[in-house]
Amino acid sequence: MSIPFTIGKLIDYFTSTQPQIPLGLSLGQASVLLLLMFTAGAVANAGRAMLMRISGQRIVAQLRERMYGAALRQEVEFVERGEGDVISRLSVDSSIVGESVTQNLSDGLRSIVMASAGLGAMFYISPTLTLLMLTVVPPVSLGAVFYGRYLKKLSNRTQEALGEMTKVAQESLSALRTVQAFDALPQEQRKFDQKVGKVLDLARKEAVASGIFFGSTGWSGNVTLLALLGYGGTLVSQGHISVGDLTSLLLYTVYVGSGLQMLTSFFASIMRGVGAGVRIFELLDRQPAIPSESGAEVDPSRRGPVRFENVSFEYPSRKGVEILKNLNLEVKVGESVAIVGKSGSGKSSINALLMRYYDPVKGKVTFDGQDIREFKPSSWRSIIGVVPQDPVLFTGTIAENIAYGNDNATREQIEAAAREANCEFVWGMPKGFDTEIGRLSLSGGQRQRLAIARALLKKPAILALDEATSSLDASSEHRVNDAIDKILRSRQTTCLIVAHRLSTIARAEKIVVLEDGHITEEGTFRQLVNKEGSRFRALMAAQLSAATPGEPGLIDSARSHPATPTTSGAHASTEAQL
Repeated sequence: MSIPFTIGKLIDYFTSTQPQIPLGLSLGQASVLLLLMFTAGAVANAGRAMLMRISGQRIVAQLRERMYGAALRQEVEFVERGEGDVISRLSVDSSIVGESVTQNLSDGLRSIVMASAGLGAMFYISPTLTLLMLTVVPPVSLGAVFYGRYLKKLSNRTQEALGEMTKVAQESLSALRTVQAFDALPQEQRKFDQKVGKVLDLARKEAVASGIFFGSTGWSGNVTLLALLGYGGTLVSQGHISVGDLTSLLLYTVYVGSGLQMLTSFFASIMRGVGAGVRIFELLDRQPAIPSESGAEVDPSRRGPVRFENVSFEYPSRKGVEILKNLNLEVKVGESVAIVGKSGSGKSSINALLMRYYDPVKGKVTFDGQDIREFKPSSWRSIIGVVPQDPVLFTGTIAENIAYGNDNATREQIEAAAREANCEFVWGMPKGFDTEIGRLSLSGGQRQRLAIARALLKKPAILALDEATSSLDASSEHRVNDAIDKILRSRQTTCLIVAHRLSTIARAEKIVVLEDGHITEEGTFRQLVNKEGSRFRALMAAQLSAATPGEPGLIDSARSHPATPTTSGAHASTEAQL
């Protein structure tokens, strides 16, 4: 800030007939002093830039860590419904907030110092000219307020639009095989283009508003300079101020104008950061529908029956559509129960309630006589092993995938779980359990067996199988069913099996038929197959006739020779045809 003042004095020094440097310094001493001041200013500026950049990155990192943790604690419904929006908040919004509170804050403070120091120097040189310059400040300040408010609303809408764009891109890219298989590239491109177009429209509005505001402020600044030059020239001619003073004052006017413009940009960026911050703190402050930290711990060795007592359920995104209606079901300790029914009858919803991804609208689910809502969700889920229809593998080694969520598992325990799940293919790989895999590196049957190994490694009290063999070929299904047989024979784990494949259903001790959200009948495989007019028999007959038209004898074969863990080979042909 000393540069304009120094330049003015130098002009007076070189144009004066009796030059004199303040403080009695020589020209060389004054030059060295100025060089030292400029060097100190450069070092301070470099330190400011480094500190603010590092601070900004630390703030962004902490925001992302906290947001990611908050997202993981939310209920499944919230994240799955707005997955792209959550990712946008993690990446884009956090960067905007970090930049606003560090780099832009630094520039804002610097602009305040520049404007304040410049105004002080201008009043020292010429109060009259300074007051003339200040006439432009009120309208510019008023415009900055309206511009900032508009930018805040626009920023919030832009971040939401970016979230929608991210969601569309993520859905398409994660299902690229399906997109290409159905030649839906043009359709997906149009969907993405629409979202990009919305973001572009909002950006265009921001550009127009910025252009109008900064254009008008720039014009005001230039007009002010002309007014100062004209009136200041009059004062110089009258001898009230020197040429050097007028030069210093004009330079300070540029500094003050630059500072005010930076301050306006700072205000605009802060408003943009506030818009992004609102979305961030919405996620950080959001209380999940299923509290993740409250509840009692579950003893891993605890065993007891699982009961669904008068359970009614509807998905939060489909209010009024009742999936389960007054459901009553008991699964005893060590018992295996298969739940069968048509698609949409509520089979998978039972597993979702068991895992407490959702809570029932009415009724309760109990374990050993205690409502599972009284347990801490993470502790409750730790005693449940899950094998979904389409298991998810993560980038890493096979051993890391089997031990997923179990950091204390030893290599011996991992290999033992793999043997129990019939994962013999692992030993045939070049690096064995250290083989690097990705989401779709293995076949369906291999992924299913790894998922069973992952579930068994937990030594769960409850094992939930959700259509574990529905998409496998006969050979893979046989290996997976062998692994299931080992679990059922041990009778150490309560098994809840959601299935429609005859080979899997027949292995359960009890079969429950679910229709329209409630149980219509239950019994053993033999009881239900031999029962005339049985709903289960009708379901199986429909499946068998659909799979093997023209062979009505298959259901009778199933009645005569039900598949069990010891006689599963008797139905290899039936299973293959299903």
